[in-house]
Amino acid sequence: MTHNKFFIKSSLTGMLLLLAIQISALEQAVTARYFNGPTIGSITESSATVSLSQAVLSGISNEEKPQIYFEYYETNQVCIAIYPTPEYCLPKKTKVGETSVTVRNLKPNTSYTVMYKRDNTIRCITIPCPSNDFTSASVEFATKDMASDLLIPSITKNLKIGSRGPEVFALQNLLVKKGYLVATPTGYYGTLTFAAVKKLQRDHNISVVGIVGPKTRELLARMCSVSHPDALTEKFEGIVTAYSTACFADGECSISVDGKKIVTTIGWSQQTVGEVRGISDFGSIESSMGARAKVYARKTADGYTLYGNSDYFIEITSKKGEDLQAKLMGSSWFWDKTNIDSGVTITPKQAGKFSLSFESDGRITGTTDCNSFFGNYGIENGMLTTFSNIGSTKMYCQDSQESLFITYLDKTVKLSIDRFGGLIMTLSDGSVVSFEQKRN
Repeated sequence: MTHNKFFIKSSLTGMLLLLAIQISALEQAVTARYFNGPTIGSITESSATVSLSQAVLSGISNEEKPQIYFEYYETNQVCIAIYPTPEYCLPKKTKVGETSVTVRNLKPNTSYTVMYKRDNTIRCITIPCPSNDFTSASVEFATKDMASDLLIPSITKNLKIGSRGPEVFALQNLLVKKGYLVATPTGYYGTLTFAAVKKLQRDHNISVVGIVGPKTRELLARMCSVSHPDALTEKFEGIVTAYSTACFADGECSISVDGKKIVTTIGWSQQTVGEVRGISDFGSIESSMGARAKVYARKTADGYTLYGNSDYFIEITSKKGEDLQAKLMGSSWFWDKTNIDSGVTITPKQAGKFSLSFESDGRITGTTDCNSFFGNYGIENGMLTTFSNIGSTKMYCQDSQESLFITYLDKTVKLSIDRFGGLIMTLSDGSVVSFEQKRN
């Protein structure tokens, strides 16, 4: 009897364990099915490969796989609400049943959104038609730029209001890059394009008619004789000023360089994405605050992103504080002016008398209009600098501004290099002290 009880208890435990494993597998499959979007690869200026990862496929039944198709559209497409809906405003679909396909005839320099769905055609023969509850998370990617000297020569005919097609898109693409058109290229020649062409013609002494004729086409070809970088991407360098690790909780991770936010990771996203270089893992990004970084990323409405191209990157190139300290050393910095928060500007009575020099061991030396001084400095987060242990010689000079200058050092809360190479000292009361550089 005891043996039978043991056997029943063991069998029940095994069945519960098996059931738990099956439920866990089901949860993972459902998660992959609904939260993982398509995988994007092999992006060119006119095509991209769209496929489903093994994780996604494992969550789709054999019955559903032959009904799968991809749907994609221009992310920033602007359409007028008219009937019937213009063809270019409708989402495009791939062949049903293919879980890996190359979509072609895409526009260069353009952001697309893609997702996968299940075809309802067969099920909708009956009435009522069941809803299509099988729609994946959407994925956004951007096609690469096509050199302008390849785009513009394709314009071989006159263009005017009402014109449509790739030649109009090529024209708009150039007008955007040259700053004449502030809009997303659509391939339709409307009033905004008309106005932009008139500005272009006015600037180049061509008859201001708003129509692209032979002279304007010739001008466009000359302007694009040298290819230029992708308008949707930017490269820049700066200091790591902030970060977010919210993607660890299914949110968004980001790094800010000189205040420019770059999204690096989105919780569940399976989009094509670049990489963060120079650190062992994203969890250690805190130690890189104040470090210098190089960025190659796509511009978005609210900042930048590494999503859309595996070539995008953020590369940490120096340790915290190294970059600022290197720029401070090897030079003497001379007080130029002080801008008080109230709007008042103070300048030295004796130009060239107030100097400041930084040593690699954390010491500072300098001169005023009366004495020499010395002390220490400390760098925090690559930007915040404090001065301490300030001492000086004790000669008395009438009408000297020495005490004012030493007060600036005591009140300093931030030290940085501006875009012109000048030294900027920010004080606790909001005042800004500017220095000019003189190499030693």
